[in-house]
Amino acid sequence: MKRFMFWLLVTAAAVFVIDWGVVGLKLLSGEYDITVGAYIGLACWIVIIVSFIFRRFSNRCPHCGKYQSGVGKYCTHCGRELGSSKGD
Repeated sequence: MKRFMFWLLVTAAAVFVIDWGVVGLKLLSGEYDITVGAYIGLACWIVIIVSFIFRRFSNRCPHCGKYQSGVGKYCTHCGRELGSSKGD
């Protein structure tokens, strides 16, 4: 699920950049009806925010199960290495 959410985040960001490029070109050419582009951009932002929230709250220690506030090699709560799931 984490990998899917990562690729969903990357895809939404790419669609957002392309969409706003098209909106910018429309504005430069004098066409001011950008409603569809604005809705696509809003949908992309919603997907990006939901992906960030999911990634934030799905980062758990495999040993103690508590949420990790940042990235690192060791758990901030139990002190065990995050990369290994072997017992002591």
